[in-house]
Amino acid sequence: MDKKTIKIVCFAGLRKYFGSETAIQVESGATYSNVINELKALKPEAAEVLSSCRIAVNENFVKLTDALNAETLFLIPPSSGG
Repeated sequence: MDKKTIKIVCFAGLRKYFGSETAIQVESGATYSNVINELKALKPEAAEVLSSCRIAVNENFVKLTDALNAETLFLIPPSSGG
């Protein structure tokens, strides 16, 4: 299968693990869940935060089970305000 490179823009606490953006390669036909799993393998210490993240594409949140159909993703961790 072919692999494609995905650019991931990170926010908030994820930046301490991945910087403001990172890139990974995934197999064609991958889901957004595969992206999370690849990031967990890359930085196991970020696994807990990654398990709670949401992914946005073109200003819309996507389901982790959706087929990957973008080259740039925005990874947004949970946040609390006060």
